Amino acid sequence: LTKRTIDFMKRKTKEGEPFFAFVPFTLPHLPVLPHPDFAGKTGNGNYADVLVEIDHHAGEIMDAIKKLGIVANTIVIWTSENGPEQIEGAHGTAGFWRGNYFTALEGSLRTSFLIKWPGKIKAGRVSNEIVHISDLLPTLSSVAGYEIPKDRMIDGIDQVDFLLAN
Repeated sequence: LTKRTIDFMKRKTKEGEPFFAFVPFTLPHLPVLPHPDFAGKTGNGNYADVLVEIDHHAGEIMDAIKKLGIVANTIVIWTSENGPEQIEGAHGTAGFWRGNYFTALEGSLRTSFLIKWPGKIKAGRVSNEIVHISDLLPTLSSVAGYEIPKDRMIDGIDQVDFLLAN
């Protein structure tokens, strides 16, 4: 997945075309099995090893963005669709929030949302405001200058003003 993502970014950059790359690292989903290169690296089990593996691959993608010279006009978002699993060997944590995967509690629904947009969003900014995954379509459409379809209901809110409020 990482190699294909980097290849895609290289091709689009060479062609001078804007691109959208959705990179769904599915490793923390069952079965949680790290690649042999990462197995046992943390000493804290497969889930922790998988997190190290994901971090490594995310770093490769970030390095490629830098090498391609597109940092200044690339938005990188890191988020998840659900909270931690509670099955043995695949544990995560929702911190002090109640609930986990397969519940409607905040521990399942509240996940991290990190965004890097150089020159637009101040590095290190922290907020407890809610941005929902359904907000990505209207927000990224706004950033890219695309008009949201008017012939259907679209969930989500354009969050550009919130994101740019430094």
